[in-house]
Amino acid sequence: MSDTTALDAAKTAIRIATRDQGARALYGARVLYVPGVLDEAAELLSKLFAAGLDHHIEPADWANVTSLPQGVLDALASRYCSRVQITHAELHAARDALVAELTGRGLTVRPGQRIAVDPPAADPRSGHGQQHKSVALSLSSGGWDIRVDEPFGGPPHSIAAPATEDGAREVAELVHKILSGEAPDPFAAPARKEARA
Repeated sequence: MSDTTALDAAKTAIRIATRDQGARALYGARVLYVPGVLDEAAELLSKLFAAGLDHHIEPADWANVTSLPQGVLDALASRYCSRVQITHAELHAARDALVAELTGRGLTVRPGQRIAVDPPAADPRSGHGQQHKSVALSLSSGGWDIRVDEPFGGPPHSIAAPATEDGAREVAELVHKILSGEAPDPFAAPARKEARA
């Protein structure tokens, strides 16, 4: 298997693992991943697949014993969502970058202890009449998190992203996509399965 083929297989496996709406990190709520972390996951997984091939273990063989793609995602979520070491200056730089990027994308931002972000106004021409709720973002030693910005809005979802200015820009892109309906709403109730007659 060439490096390109291994990377393509890894990207596909990561995409499938993150598409599973029931995917959960080992320590709690569902984790959202920014594109840069998904790229990092695919690169790491391709290296693990390549190492397995050196021992005559095909990528498909891993599925018989474990979910290697989910393990890679869980490891990166642990790194980005729990063991974050950030200085006060780095924290403020990341928060400022987040506010600037969200504002630059036309979203209304209300900075505070948490950064509240209002969804864009519903565009009647878009055919998407669903209005999303405001969300609140925070960055701490636990990494980035997002929650519905209302009392009793439920537990937060972690966002696997670097606690940096570049990471803040990726978080802003993800939040914009969620609030504009371009990405799945992590706070939406699971779709009900209809009973068949």
